[in-house]
Amino acid sequence: MSRSLSPSSFRLSLLALCGVVAASASTQIQAQIPGGLTSALPDVASTGAGNAAGVLSYCMKQKLVDSVEGNSVYGLLAKKPEVAEQSDAFKTGSTGTLLSSGSAPFSLDKAPKSVRKTVCNMVLKQSRSLL
Repeated sequence: MSRSLSPSSFRLSLLALCGVVAASASTQIQAQIPGGLTSALPDVASTGAGNAAGVLSYCMKQKLVDSVEGNSVYGLLAKKPEVAEQSDAFKTGSTGTLLSSGSAPFSLDKAPKSVRKTVCNMVLKQSRSLL
């Protein structure tokens, strides 16, 4: 017998899934998003420091990560020699596009807000590991 989820159960399931995704930033997974569309989340583990810093700045401007933690991590990451705000990777990231090796660029602007928040938290976690 097939059973469908109520809207509130679906939202809770989606939130739980987002929590699992954020907890494993180095794993590519499939996330079910509203409207029945399926979107592959990017593998942020292969994102370079410059692009991660750019994406993190985008996420802070869009209020998709905690501003205190985001500013702290961004400030430390921006001081790294390989992070240049004028680099193509940083500029691309600051427009909301995540670059990772082996996969197509991931545009946060085209994703639902819940997915944007999840990816931003994944980038924040990855950025901490780059420090």
